[in-house]
Amino acid sequence: MTAAAAPTLWLATGGTGGHVFPALALADEATATGWSVTLLGGADGPEARWAREAGVAFRGVAVGKLDRERPSPAALARALLGIGQATVLLRRARPDLLVGFGGFASLPGVAAARLTGTPYALHETNAVPGLVTRAFARHARLVVLTQAVTGQRLSHARTTVVPLPVRGRRVPRDEARAALGVPVDATLTLVLGGSQGSVYLNETVPAIAERVQADHPDLWLLQQTGERWLAAVRERWGARPGTLLAGFVDAATAFSAADLAITRGGFGTLADAAFHGVPLVVVPLPSAAEDHQRHNAEALAADGAGLWAPQGDPDALERAWRALLEPDRRALAAEAARSRSPERGGELLLEALAPLARRSPLVRRSPLAHPSPLAGPSPAPPNPEPRSPDS
Repeated sequence: MTAAAAPTLWLATGGTGGHVFPALALADEATATGWSVTLLGGADGPEARWAREAGVAFRGVAVGKLDRERPSPAALARALLGIGQATVLLRRARPDLLVGFGGFASLPGVAAARLTGTPYALHETNAVPGLVTRAFARHARLVVLTQAVTGQRLSHARTTVVPLPVRGRRVPRDEARAALGVPVDATLTLVLGGSQGSVYLNETVPAIAERVQADHPDLWLLQQTGERWLAAVRERWGARPGTLLAGFVDAATAFSAADLAITRGGFGTLADAAFHGVPLVVVPLPSAAEDHQRHNAEALAADGAGLWAPQGDPDALERAWRALLEPDRRALAAEAARSRSPERGGELLLEALAPLARRSPLVRRSPLAHPSPLAGPSPAPPNPEPRSPDS
């Protein structure tokens, strides 16, 4: 099959890594089996950079930013503009299938697919489906869920449950630590506040770390602050032995190097940690829709794969962190985390989606050309727009 004859798959998403990274994991699988893949997202969002780094074609459109408490007419107008732009792109490209991966940034692509008669499917990670999923599920050829409970709220749609796809790349521990500059014999705690960073974790974790590291001299800290907050965090906390700050880290390298992690409670982050067998201390984002991050954290703790602490209770965070620094408890939690691993998620997702397309490839799966496992932090695009002040 020549490149010109390859069936075309478009992925509509953007805004945050929780939406974009599962789409890029699917892109890996689809490209390896003969698809031509394009990511459709916000012209000014971080998804443009992430797609470029993953070697995926990108098309940008206008994206409005939804504020549920104070809807903006300007944001609505921008969303309508994006739908118009996406409609032009889809009519010109005539993709064989479009998949919406959630978030308001997916609205232009999904709405354009509905308007142009392009076959489309939806992907939903949360227990409570998002606005775009609820609005377009009825006419989707399939809604793919990562949690069976979500189907109870989508009784009018055709649904199936598939593990969340993650980019299945592990780095040998010693290589990952060498890339990050972390000693092989250190105990490394990774701190992730989501792709845009977390103000709360940026302010809270370093203060706790000073006390915890005093009792654990071998403890190192790698904290992803978010590009927007990196300079401020460095200015506030300064240089500390055993502490690494970065605006953005390569997740595969960071998780491959980590012994445990302190994170928000997005389902994508929890899936990445499970894939790498890393136990977590989860601090759910209180403003997350339907409090879904707290539900995710409770499920993780019930499975024994980590602990969780509410935002605003630094003492609880410190207790949980110290508990997972105990080697025996951490080993048990790591084993429980591995039992939650979404192995083959991308492959299974593609198997569910391929029959929905106008055309599907007839070629065998080829080896993936993954980016270098030692890829370090990348510069952010100009003036990135975080989802919220504390995402």
